Formats: sequence, structure tokens, C-alpha cells
Amino acid sequence: MTKGKKVFAGLLILLVGYAVWMQTYSFDAEKATTHLTEHGRDHSIHCCAWYTMRALQAGGCPAIILPAQWYKYYMPLVQFEEVPKKGYKAKKGDVVVFERPAWKDWKKISQWWGHVAMYNGKQWISDYKQNDMSPYGKNVPYRVYRYKQ
Repeated sequence: MTKGKKVFAGLLILLVGYAVWMQTYSFDAEKATTHLTEHGRDHSIHCCAWYTMRALQAGGCPAIILPAQWYKYYMPLVQFEEVPKKGYKAKKGDVVVFERPAWKDWKKISQWWGHVAMYNGKQWISDYKQNDMSPYGKNVPYRVYRYKQ
């Protein structure tokens, strides 16, 4: 077997192992939200994806760091399902993913990455304790995800 084939076979084994592991974990919303509540700051430091990823990991989810808006693709891969917006009531452990605002609405370059946060049962928290679900003043497209029980 050539070196290239060995590398490919090794990567394939790792990928299959990772895919199996991703489907066999269980998410503990209590642990995740406790971690986020303890580490959330009073104001944003523009690290929402990092803080939310760490909270997901604390809850047992195999989360990886991504730009915030890309979590809309990742959450379904780790057994979170999109919650319909009509009649939505926040539940502990829910994750909201915001698209980036339109170019004309950017206040800071960090908004290019979008925004992600988790609900702790009382408020939405990302890298900071938010006053509302949306950190943006204008309507920005978003999706809410909840772990499939």
C-alpha cells in the first residue's frame, strides 16, 4: 500500500469514528447552560461562537469552532433540530443562530460572522449575558435549534 493510500485510509477511519461518536452522545442542557452562565460576561468580547461551542462541549456535544452563522449547518449534524418560529417559547439549552446582517447594517466588522447564543432558562447568553435573543437592532434572519430528546 502506498503512503498516500495509508494516509487516506487513516483519515477515512478517523472520519467514520468521529461520525459514529457524534451520533452516540447525549446532550445535558443543564451542564451546558450552567457552564455558559458561569462564563458569560457583562458585555460582548465578540467571541460568541467560542463561548457557545464551549457550553455545548460542557453539555456533552461534540462541538467544533466555526463562524457563528455556520452553526445553522452544524447543529442538525449533532442531533439538534430546527424549532418552528410560530408559537416559539424558549427552552433551556435552545441555540439561536443569526445570519450576518446586511452590509449596510454592520456596526462592527465582527458582525460579518453572524451570532450564536444559548438560552439558559432565564436569558440568552453567548460570550455575554444578552438583554434579548437578538443582539442586533434590526431584523436579521435566524434559526433556533433544540436537542432531539
